[in-house]
Amino acid sequence: MAGITPIISRTSTLLNSQTALARLQETQRELYDAQEQITTGRAINRPSDASAKVSSVLYLEQRLAEREQQQTNLTAASGYLNFADIGLADANNLLNEAHSIASSQIGVGSDENTRKSQAIVIDSQVQALLEIGNRQFNGLSVFGGNNGAAPGERIFEDFLGGVRYVGSADNLRGDVGSFEHQNLSANGVDAFGALSGRVKSTVDFDPAATSSTRLADVDGAVGRGVRDGTISLNINGTVYAVDLTTADTLSDVVTRVNDTIANNAPGAGSLALTATGFALTGNGGNTVSIADPTGGQTAVDLGLDGVSSTGGVPTAGADVGVRLTETTALAALGATIDFASGLVITQGAETRTVDLSTATTVQELQNIIRDLDLGLRIDINAAGDALDLVTEVAGLELSVGENGGTTAEDLGWRTLGDATLLSDFNHGRGVATKAGEDDAQFTLHDGTTFAVNFDTATTTQDVLTLINAAATTAGATVGTGPGQFAATLATTGNGIVLNDNTAGGNDFVFEELNQSRAIQHLGFGLENNAAAGTTLTSTDAATARVENLFTHLIDLRNSLDGNDPTGISLAAGRLEDDIESAISARATVGVQAKRLEDTKARTEDQTLTEQGMLSQIKDADLTEVITRYQQLQLQLQASLQTTAQIQQLSLLDFLR
Repeated sequence: MAGITPIISRTSTLLNSQTALARLQETQRELYDAQEQITTGRAINRPSDASAKVSSVLYLEQRLAEREQQQTNLTAASGYLNFADIGLADANNLLNEAHSIASSQIGVGSDENTRKSQAIVIDSQVQALLEIGNRQFNGLSVFGGNNGAAPGERIFEDFLGGVRYVGSADNLRGDVGSFEHQNLSANGVDAFGALSGRVKSTVDFDPAATSSTRLADVDGAVGRGVRDGTISLNINGTVYAVDLTTADTLSDVVTRVNDTIANNAPGAGSLALTATGFALTGNGGNTVSIADPTGGQTAVDLGLDGVSSTGGVPTAGADVGVRLTETTALAALGATIDFASGLVITQGAETRTVDLSTATTVQELQNIIRDLDLGLRIDINAAGDALDLVTEVAGLELSVGENGGTTAEDLGWRTLGDATLLSDFNHGRGVATKAGEDDAQFTLHDGTTFAVNFDTATTTQDVLTLINAAATTAGATVGTGPGQFAATLATTGNGIVLNDNTAGGNDFVFEELNQSRAIQHLGFGLENNAAAGTTLTSTDAATARVENLFTHLIDLRNSLDGNDPTGISLAAGRLEDDIESAISARATVGVQAKRLEDTKARTEDQTLTEQGMLSQIKDADLTEVITRYQQLQLQLQASLQTTAQIQQLSLLDFLR
């Protein structure tokens, strides 16, 4: 092939060196990766090792971490509930023993000394029950609920001669892998009935809406709270969106709506705050309305959906349902309450005259009651419209009365008020009447005598009405002036007060008729007849107290010590109910424990499944990796030999 010049291809030494070095580095990197996989047993040690599988690995690792915490929660909860079960079993045995003692002492065969001896036994059982209630597991109270005491602290304590519970009515709850958090502990209220339930106010405090009322503190016009969103403001046919997603208070709603009007149609109208919510006004010939956009619900919740106004006439929205909170101002309450007069509160042997006049908020009211140190507190009820007075002390009688005004009645706390049911008297035993016959007879100073039948009475006011009506029928003048008679409620403290201002030489007395004890059940003692005096005053026979096993054991102890067969019998009956309650509480704990055991087994199975899935994705096939490692070693050796040969070429070899 004469005339053709051959093309000779030459590669520079530098390029050969760079190529060889790159191959060596790649092989060394692969060797390092294989060595790391052999050492760790994992095919994926960093996100870059398998970017397509990273999300699955991270998800499974997160789930396994959650499972570990859930198993810890389940283990702790099982311990709590097992201890609670043991405690309730011990309490049940104790109650059975107490009931047996009570039953043996009801009959006429027991003497006073024997009963006093048994009272000492019951007192020791009260102390034993205290120790059961204060048992701890892992340093936390078994029956403290979610307010468990620290190590060494007591949930049940001796207080003013009774037993005070300072735990919570709610259980500890935690994530155990189910759809909802589960109870992880027991509490003293469910287990022992540790708080009172009677002094619950029926007065609707009706708090007014104010500029500082938070949207989170209203029920909403349809009872679903206020859901975040945007509302549509229509001004003369033009619709503007008002964003309320970040609004915090009712005032924020007013401000944003009015700013929208001012920025787009100044003077066209306004939104104002009312005691129950909002009112919209369209000024002059302007028409202003508010509605929800498609799919929205904020205007509905604010009571403004479909509200429209024109001609300067305000249109009120629906009631937004403001709830009571600790920061609610007492001046904003819709109910009329006499905070100036104060209360007279008796807890056991302790009586306090309580000044509420300095309180300006619900929280300050709560603080005043708490600072009495009587084992009382104020709770906002579940509906958020009233305040309940709660006594935490079992075994004591609680009386809440007036201090010359209407404070206790206005708050709905008066234990002996006009509307108090006779069925609540004497701790639920009521007032027993002699059906169809007169129950009591009264004689006034002027000789007027009248009898009263209480069969139709259901409230304290009914009792007062029947007494006054019978006096009137007998010829007495009912009133508070000279020569008059009246049955009223005490203006200070509590009690039914009978005032005889008639003149004459007869004693002012009452007596039981037809073997009826109704007058005694109403709180009048036969030994307290007025005689020459003008006033008969009953005790508060409608006192409130904690009805639980501590109270009933204390009742039994006191009745035994006082040689009171009737009291012993009543205590025995109540202990029967306590035994049933303890059995029920133990069953509830058992069901919860079984549920947690099932959840624990299910969680263990899920953990094994997820570990298997993670292993399939993340773990290395050691046989394959070791084989690849050996191949890479041979590859590296060959590359080094080849590189060495290339690097030994001389200039003559290059020119050849």
